[in-house]
Amino acid sequence: MDNIANGFLITESGRRILFSMLMALILGIIMSASYCFSSKEKRVSKHFVLTVLLLPVIMAVIIPYVATDLKKTLSLAGVFALVRFRSIPGDSRDILFVFFAAAAGLVVGLQEYFIGFALVIFVGALFCLLSRFWKTNQTQILKITIPEDMNYKNVFDDVFSRFLKKWSVKNVKTSNMGSLFTISYFIEPKAEFDSKAFIDEVRTRNGNLNVILENPDDLLSSVL
Repeated sequence: MDNIANGFLITESGRRILFSMLMALILGIIMSASYCFSSKEKRVSKHFVLTVLLLPVIMAVIIPYVATDLKKTLSLAGVFALVRFRSIPGDSRDILFVFFAAAAGLVVGLQEYFIGFALVIFVGALFCLLSRFWKTNQTQILKITIPEDMNYKNVFDDVFSRFLKKWSVKNVKTSNMGSLFTISYFIEPKAEFDSKAFIDEVRTRNGNLNVILENPDDLLSSVL
């Protein structure tokens, strides 16, 4: 019973960990706010925001117990690897914020509070600024499936000229055991671009086969 009672006593190291948890929670709030502010979409995932908020707190508790033990540190790395490979892949921004939150929690768990706040404020502010002011260009990717006997060279040019500013072939590949071709284009739509009307026009030319219009995140233009 004495051992159980002693387990509920707050030691000096316990007080340090509790203080680290409080600091990590403050950093989690800052990072969550940065994530929401940097998002150009009106809606963000509540569960992911909570993950960014609470992950530093969890890390701040774990790190003091494993920092001096190589075996425990390797076990922790194994747990993170398991979580990583069993998780649904997110976009690059979400992956960045997961590592960002883990790094902040690790630094706070080592009681380097100034470094933790400096990391969060600097990276969070930089990410928000770049997300808001680094414009993406209007280039999209268009994928059109056509029958193998269709000459695709200029078959869509008149449609493209009405809807697009410019276009270029990205690649051509076969599908369905060679009975179909999939042509990928880089396209830049005109200002009054109507995607539905455009796709309907293309489908009249390709025999109503698949037409896919994508907006890749990695096509960037210059900073303002």
